[in-house]
Amino acid sequence: MSRWVPVARVAELPVGEGKTFSAGGRDLALFNEDGEIFAIDDTCPHQGASLGEGTLHEGRVICPWHSWIFDLHTGECRGVPGTAVTRYATRRTGETVEVELPE
Repeated sequence: MSRWVPVARVAELPVGEGKTFSAGGRDLALFNEDGEIFAIDDTCPHQGASLGEGTLHEGRVICPWHSWIFDLHTGECRGVPGTAVTRYATRRTGETVEVELPE
């Protein structure tokens, strides 16, 4: 089971940037790439950096601490096979960004 949870306002996510939000008991990193909103777990599995503070580049986020690279479409870490962060579906409802979270 899952549910859609309001997480942010579209205006809080400028194009080309990311930001961390808390919702449903977890920290999420949301990114706006050319108007498409992506959501992944905020915590880098390497050493716990906030991915919301990372650099967004061509559908990937680069961890701010050690430059691990995560694909926003899949959550997979490029260069470290078998390592990934959870990716969540997003949708816009008016000016609100909602994320689909497990119950």
